[in-house]
Amino acid sequence: MMARKKAMPWVSMVLLGLIGILFLSPLVWMAFSSLKTTTEVFSTNFHLLPKEPQWYNYRYVWQESEINMLQAYGNTIFITVISTVVQLFFASLAAYAFAKIHFRGKNFVFFLFLSTMMVPVEVTILPRFTLFNTIGLYNNLWAIILPHWFNATAIFMLRQFYIGLPDDLMEAAKIDGATHPVIFLRIMMPLTKAALVSLMVLSIVSCWNEYLSPLIFLVKTNLYTVSQTIRWYMLDDLQRYELVMATATSAIVPILILFIACQKYFVEGIATSGVKG
Repeated sequence: MMARKKAMPWVSMVLLGLIGILFLSPLVWMAFSSLKTTTEVFSTNFHLLPKEPQWYNYRYVWQESEINMLQAYGNTIFITVISTVVQLFFASLAAYAFAKIHFRGKNFVFFLFLSTMMVPVEVTILPRFTLFNTIGLYNNLWAIILPHWFNATAIFMLRQFYIGLPDDLMEAAKIDGATHPVIFLRIMMPLTKAALVSLMVLSIVSCWNEYLSPLIFLVKTNLYTVSQTIRWYMLDDLQRYELVMATATSAIVPILILFIACQKYFVEGIATSGVKG
């Protein structure tokens, strides 16, 4: 029994390592394919490493005159930063109200918010197109940004976290004369750092990888996002898939850096937000 207990961690580690390699293998293949020539990518004689690294592929996709990753990065970063900051602000306010403020009809209003989570995004495309076209936001980055500001999932997760915080903190602050804005900013917000970081990561990944909305609302190439740039190279008549792999590899680098930097808070926030309530 003792030998089995000692062996179990090693077995688990090996299994997790194999699963990790399985998940990482497509990314590794993509990264190496981005350094190959077109002939090597389609070669039946498969080899993982390129015979001679073609760094020109990256220089081309970042400096191409008609559409390039540098411009797409700028557009996507602008969308992501504005969307994430405002979404977290609104979600924090709504979650605090639903969790800690008692008012008539609170549960019904919260139920209405949750019911929007059951509506597929594709269903709202036509109404959004009509609305943004009417108010002059079609072919504008703000048509992608505005829908991200109000997210029922973010409100739900933060509410679960706020519910887990003891009401004694609020009562003590109220005795000292603190109002709800003071309680929210000075007491509640500092205690929700892990949950906010988790939501920040989820929001950034969602905005960065969004494809359908930019495809519908953005037509001008100077407004293209990262996902649209990848699609643009995929539809190239020359089928230069090494350029597709170069754009895709460039696209995932910020997400990998973000997750590695925020992994501790991300895991903690997901774990604690999902069990409270």
